[in-house]
Amino acid sequence: MAEQVNAVEELKAYMAELLQNQNVAENALYHPAGKMDDGTLHKSSFGIACLWISFLCMFLSSCYFLQRALARKATDRLFEFVTFLVTGIASLAYLVMAAGFGVHHNGTNEAFYYARYIDWVFTTPLMIWDLMELVGAPGSNIFMVIGLDVLMIAAGALGAMCERHEIRWGFFVLGCLFFLVIVNELSQLMNKGAASQAAQEVYQTAARLTIVMWTLYPVSWALTEGADVVGPNGGALMYCILDVISKCVFGFIIVSNRTALDSIYNAKDGYSEVQADN
Repeated sequence: MAEQVNAVEELKAYMAELLQNQNVAENALYHPAGKMDDGTLHKSSFGIACLWISFLCMFLSSCYFLQRALARKATDRLFEFVTFLVTGIASLAYLVMAAGFGVHHNGTNEAFYYARYIDWVFTTPLMIWDLMELVGAPGSNIFMVIGLDVLMIAAGALGAMCERHEIRWGFFVLGCLFFLVIVNELSQLMNKGAASQAAQEVYQTAARLTIVMWTLYPVSWALTEGADVVGPNGGALMYCILDVISKCVFGFIIVSNRTALDSIYNAKDGYSEVQADN
């Protein structure tokens, strides 16, 4: 009889813990569906406004990049179209988050926005491809850096999912190590490989912007998912600023430099003609 009583008490305690873990802090951007009328009402208009503004920036940038891609002949639109894909995917992710979805409420102030990591796991490899193609980096190098990038994003996502456990900092350190190797690879291409001086200068500008902005992502992660120092509104603002600059500004640096892109396309066209003659 005593064992049955103990079993019932343990079950009650377990159920109480599950219910407690479903509670969301008052300052969370969104409450889970059922906590409020339609699942899209929110406590903070500021945090949600940041998401909508980011969506608008991504969407308008995507329109511009797509227009520039369609304005070129089919063989000369790689950079424009890859850049369009970056902001296009980010537009979808921000639209989902701004509408109150793409998030898992884990019972803490910092809900897990998995839509953000899905965005990054697709867009950051495209950005690396876009960047390293500017200087004609070998395919093996591009593949290696993209692989490290995917591991970096995966480490961040796993750490965010372990927000209640100290092991999250282990994933954080691993992600930072992968990032350091990426920075080293990008830095080695600063002064070699481009088809023209204009293309090399575009790479240098875009690569430096990428290195600086991507360095700030671990800082934001540590302040939000890591240590919960910054609330959800501050986290939304930081990530939105970083994403808009690292994607939209990055894209404009590349796509708006027609001289640099023309030199790359012309060099590739010349190589193709030589191959055809042989």
